[in-house]
Amino acid sequence: MKKMLNFKSIIFNLAEVGVILLAGKLLQLKLEIMLMIIVIFVMIRISIGGALHYKSPYKCVIWSLLVFLSLFVLTNVGIIVSIIMAIFCAFILTTKGDINDAFMWKGTNTKYFDIEEYIKYNSMETKLIEYEDKLKEKDNLTYLIYKYRFKDKMTFSQISERLDLENPRIVEKLEQIAFSFRIFFGI
Repeated sequence: MKKMLNFKSIIFNLAEVGVILLAGKLLQLKLEIMLMIIVIFVMIRISIGGALHYKSPYKCVIWSLLVFLSLFVLTNVGIIVSIIMAIFCAFILTTKGDINDAFMWKGTNTKYFDIEEYIKYNSMETKLIEYEDKLKEKDNLTYLIYKYRFKDKMTFSQISERLDLENPRIVEKLEQIAFSFRIFFGI
């Protein structure tokens, strides 16, 4: 049974390469250039390991065709550019080059997101001003950390520089602020 699955996979891959080569011929590319780009792409993916795969054969053909068409179109700019992009694409299409890790922002919220949102939309509310006044009366350092973090949107390192405090101390104060804020406003 496993041999049959491998045979189907080989037939599918050959058909996929055939479709890619046909698309390259429609772009009037030389066979040697197309094969060079395909071989470079495949060799990089194999050497890095952990290639991404699709469960749907249709999705696989469409994405493979789009990747190689874009690499083939780049040969009009220059073969070196196309080779560099083939290496880049091969790396990206592995589990080591996961596209979800390509950018610094992942769309996740900070643990103080609820507080940031409340302050953003209620900055002139009397209850918020009352909370800030009480915080200032109780402990000026805590108020400054609150102000710098939530009002002035400073990073931990900026707050640390400004107040000459270590990050663990800032985190400790922020946890106290977050706890009291959530209790005070019921969020």
